[in-house]
Amino acid sequence: MPKKTLLRLEIAGPVIVFIIASFLHFIYRLSPNVLTSLFGAVNESIWEHIKIFTIAYLFYGFIELFWAKPQFKRFVVSKTAGVIIQGVFIPLAFYLFSFFVKKPVLIVDLLIGLIASVLGFLVSFKLYSSSREIEKYYLTSLMLLLLIMLSILCFTYFPPEAELFRDVITGEYGVVPESIDMGAFALSGIKNPDLL
Repeated sequence: MPKKTLLRLEIAGPVIVFIIASFLHFIYRLSPNVLTSLFGAVNESIWEHIKIFTIAYLFYGFIELFWAKPQFKRFVVSKTAGVIIQGVFIPLAFYLFSFFVKKPVLIVDLLIGLIASVLGFLVSFKLYSSSREIEKYYLTSLMLLLLIMLSILCFTYFPPEAELFRDVITGEYGVVPESIDMGAFALSGIKNPDLL
């Protein structure tokens, strides 16, 4: 019975994760604060899109865990594999598409997120349902999940100056100020730029 419930939840998962990720995409813009910056996209970089899909996927994983009550260690290992597949697919698909088509296409960007989510759930359920003894990778998977979450927290505020973390609209990194000029003054420590 838990496996059938899990299967139903996994089938519904990609659409629900896509909806949650779409909400997380705009939450920081709607209410810019520390909490929304941790969960929402703070800019239009590929990293921030990986971030919102990862958070949505893991949030939905908690729902699955409490609703379907799967074998915990198998579930953690399979979900870790799913989140990694999803996180690798998004930049690969985006950069491959960008190589051929130089300007962004919204429908393609949306499809990349949805397909990444489908692949994450597919890999996760196949791995969970397999006869392999995946439980032995539980501690490794737990450490990977912690590392992924720490990366999300860290790179929101301290992103490396690499293409993956660059806002495709402004060219900035990390939390992009509402007014880039005012943000530059704020970063330089000047309290009132009107006095210049």
